[in-house]
Amino acid sequence: MGDRIFNTPEKIMFALGVVILSMALFLGYREYAFGIAIAAPVAWLFYRWQMRAVANPGDLSPQRATLRLVFRSVVRLFVFLGMAGLSFLGGELFFFGVLTGLFLQILAFMGQALSIIIGKEG
Repeated sequence: MGDRIFNTPEKIMFALGVVILSMALFLGYREYAFGIAIAAPVAWLFYRWQMRAVANPGDLSPQRATLRLVFRSVVRLFVFLGMAGLSFLGGELFFFGVLTGLFLQILAFMGQALSIIIGKEG
């Protein structure tokens, strides 16, 4: 994570979220935009939480660091599944808005992996 407040994937996640949210509001899909507005901050917080585990600030052994990361991934999975399940109560557009907001974290991970693969980071 470094000493920077926001890293590049977080900036991309924020920019995509703002663009998608703005377009949804512009097109009149308020329920969809509301779903994004609720889920995107949750996805961002879980992204930060997992990146803190990856950075291993406590200098844990590789086994303990891996266990911490897996535990956080499982917690994130259950929270995301819970949010997706409960969002059905808000209707179809709200459900897809929540899924889009949660997907922003996956996009950040994919962008980070792609930048590592092409050698620009890591």
